[in-house]
Amino acid sequence: MIRILAVTAAGLLAAPSITLAQDWRDEYSSITFGAAVGENAQDAASRWAPFGEYLAECMGIDDVVVRVANDYSALIESMAQGDLHLLWVSPVGYSILHDITDGDVDPVAVEFTRDGNMGYYWTVVVRADSDYQSIEDLEGATIGMASPTSTTGYVLPMQYFRDKGYVDESDNPTFFSGIVHTGSHDNGIMSVVQGNIDASTSWYYSPEEGNHSRMVGNGLIEEDDIRFIYESAIVPNSPFVAPKSLPEDMRFQMSACFVNMHFTAPEAFESVTDGVFGGFGLVSADVYQPFIDIRQAEK
Repeated sequence: MIRILAVTAAGLLAAPSITLAQDWRDEYSSITFGAAVGENAQDAASRWAPFGEYLAECMGIDDVVVRVANDYSALIESMAQGDLHLLWVSPVGYSILHDITDGDVDPVAVEFTRDGNMGYYWTVVVRADSDYQSIEDLEGATIGMASPTSTTGYVLPMQYFRDKGYVDESDNPTFFSGIVHTGSHDNGIMSVVQGNIDASTSWYYSPEEGNHSRMVGNGLIEEDDIRFIYESAIVPNSPFVAPKSLPEDMRFQMSACFVNMHFTAPEAFESVTDGVFGGFGLVSADVYQPFIDIRQAEK
């Protein structure tokens, strides 16, 4: 089990923005935050909007522009080009950024669950009324997968399917009748519920909490519409990352703002966490080294 090692570091809790050097604010009076989400973009935009307001006040700057998208690739490219200063991205997205920026990326925070767990799982979801009980039952079925840069929606499931011989060397299905690229976790689950595909990859923290529970809360599906037939080994939660080339004090303040949000901005915290996250803590870059290794091996 992966857990947060330091959630309320004393140095962070005692570090209001006015105590840090002001020089970096002269250059970065406005920054852009991007969130690569697997949910409906409109819902995500509403959920993250209060965070932008909070972060600007917490960092002592004029403005934080919030960008949300289902397309991980576009946001990754934006950060690589210097257009994003903070990004919430999957572990695989982190490894891509690390590669294309020659290591100029660093995690400043990570979310954790309400029980303090810092990991999640990739899953396979089917309609509750289907006969499928395991992945092995999906022979000849159609399965949905999210963006190719999604850790739980594509990269790790596809690695599993390769190992099992369910796809060929070009990732074409040999076991399934077809692989459908749904673009997001929400779309995949909706396609399953609507009967357009037989199964889809997704993610959760637990069978009770995850992308599906957020969809239930938003009225997109009913809780008893779906069933999970596979749970992977634990995967490190998605980090919030910033370029290492940003001033150290600036990155420190980002970390402090995440850790302190629960205490200093409860309304923004409730909006962002949406009853799924338990809070934010610190994480070492070493946690994501296995994903960097996988990318290098594939290259």
